[in-house]
Amino acid sequence: MERLRKRIADLEAELEKFREVPRLARLWRWETDADLRFTLLSDEFAAETGLDPDDVLGKTRAEVGMPRTNQEAWQRHLDDLANRRPFNDYRYSYLAANGQVRTVSVSGFPIYAADGSFLGYHGTCQNITDQVREVDIANDAARKLVQALDLSSDGVVLFDADDRLVLCNRRHRELFFGIASLLTPGSHYLDCLRENIPNLLPERTPEQVEEWIAYRIAYHRNPKGTLTLHHRDGRVIELREERLADGATLIIGHDATERTHRAAAEARKEALFRQLFERSPMGMAVIDLTGRYLRVNDAYCRFVGYDRDELRHMSVRDVTHPDDAEQMAQRFASQAQARSGEFQFEKRYITKGGDIVVGLMTTAVLETGAGADVQIISQVIDVTERAAAEDELRSAKEEAEIANRAKSDFLANMSHELRTPLNAIIGFSEVMLGQYFGPFDNPRYRDYAEDIHASGQHLLEFIDDLLDLAKIEAGRLTLIETNLHVASLVQGTIRLFADRAESAEIELTNDVPPGLPHLMADERMTRQILVNLISNAIKFTPAGGQVSVSAVLTATAAIQILVSDTGVGIEPEEIPLIRQRFGRASRAAKHKIQGTGLGLAIIDSLIGLHDGEMDIESWPGRGTIVRVTFPAGRTVRARNV
Repeated sequence: MERLRKRIADLEAELEKFREVPRLARLWRWETDADLRFTLLSDEFAAETGLDPDDVLGKTRAEVGMPRTNQEAWQRHLDDLANRRPFNDYRYSYLAANGQVRTVSVSGFPIYAADGSFLGYHGTCQNITDQVREVDIANDAARKLVQALDLSSDGVVLFDADDRLVLCNRRHRELFFGIASLLTPGSHYLDCLRENIPNLLPERTPEQVEEWIAYRIAYHRNPKGTLTLHHRDGRVIELREERLADGATLIIGHDATERTHRAAAEARKEALFRQLFERSPMGMAVIDLTGRYLRVNDAYCRFVGYDRDELRHMSVRDVTHPDDAEQMAQRFASQAQARSGEFQFEKRYITKGGDIVVGLMTTAVLETGAGADVQIISQVIDVTERAAAEDELRSAKEEAEIANRAKSDFLANMSHELRTPLNAIIGFSEVMLGQYFGPFDNPRYRDYAEDIHASGQHLLEFIDDLLDLAKIEAGRLTLIETNLHVASLVQGTIRLFADRAESAEIELTNDVPPGLPHLMADERMTRQILVNLISNAIKFTPAGGQVSVSAVLTATAAIQILVSDTGVGIEPEEIPLIRQRFGRASRAAKHKIQGTGLGLAIIDSLIGLHDGEMDIESWPGRGTIVRVTFPAGRTVRARNV
């Protein structure tokens, strides 16, 4: 008896488990009569639907008002009921009393009596709201994933374990636009592969096509690394395939055209650099910041006498003269810090044989990319012979300068010694011409006295010019700058020549405007420039002619002084000649006009000390214009005077 009670208790426990199944599965049972009116709704109905069973019992499914949003499914369901067919998983959604949308799945089987008469339906109904919601969430996530893939800059395509296309994004179709129509779900991987072959380089024979396909299939089965495809239109596509756990294959494509072309260009540049580096007749070396040699060419090895293997274990300092090492290190450090810049300097090297050679060294920073160690390229030209020649030339120049200074000193001393007796000769000749101690008995003595006086004056003028030129060459003249009123300076100089011009029957005029800005210059030198110019103009102008002195402020704010005459003029080809020392024009000799030939050379030197320039314009038989221009920096406005 006890065993029976235990057996009954066990059966009740098992039965209780089965009673829990509908609740756990969110199921309820239902039955209808032969008119399809509900006759039974299990206890789970109210909890799962939120509806009152009394509002449903006795009514047909149509009378209950079940939603018919999917008319096609509803019509199929009605047809099943009308023809007494079993149905499975008829789904519909409705709005529950709490405002939530619920979805249910209905399955039913017809019931027949022993005589075969139709008694109605019995079946189950399940609340699948949560499952539908999860599917909707998954579908929404899938849609978003597809949208995100379409926005990707890389092409993405997925083939299932049977090599059928599952997913292909927009970018992948763009990369393989030649077979875009084939990149649709269901297409086979091998078909896509064959279709794209005519778009690739290089061209292949039928045998080569089959070999290539076999190679691609082998890679597809066991993908490793990146695959590169070169297309006929110049594009380069890189593919990376990944085998997934379920046997599917994910392929990611990237347009590597620009990077590939850039890498090819860099490779060409590197090859060109290597060729130029190795074949250059100029010594070339690449070094790091410590001065250690990284790379040298044959010309550099010949220059320093070491081979490449030896230099690879040396630094620049090892072949640099000790006196030049510090300066070289400073320049390298400056370039390394700025990562730019170029230096060129001469440096002494000590060769393997112990000889000292001189190289013209040019250094520049190599572009090695961000974050890379700085490298410096050095180019060296052997200038040993030139440096020696320059040293000899420098010594010769110094000796010449010493000789020139000695000459200038000699001329200055000689001129001083000559002036003393010459002044006596001129003075005594003037006494004789004035007949201060009585008249000449013979008129020819007067002629001799005039010749002595004229010759003395000419010699004194020559000595004065020679002395001025000697002072200039010796560097003994320095500017003493003051503000000069140009019109007043010109007027004062013209007064010195008034008697001379009048006796020569020449009209001498001052055309300098009084409102001209002042000039910052050496007054004595400027006056001497005017004296030489006016003296030359009077000397080369015949009686009845005109000499005019004027000045203007140029468009560049420079002050220009002009001395013009209506004299004999100069042949254009002789103008460079008369600017040289002792240079004389042919017309001067023709008209027997005396001169030292130093006046214009002195003017050139004096105006040069003022950073100015002299310009001569002349017309034979019509006259000459000499322009002396002081730069704009020497113009002083009246308000600053």
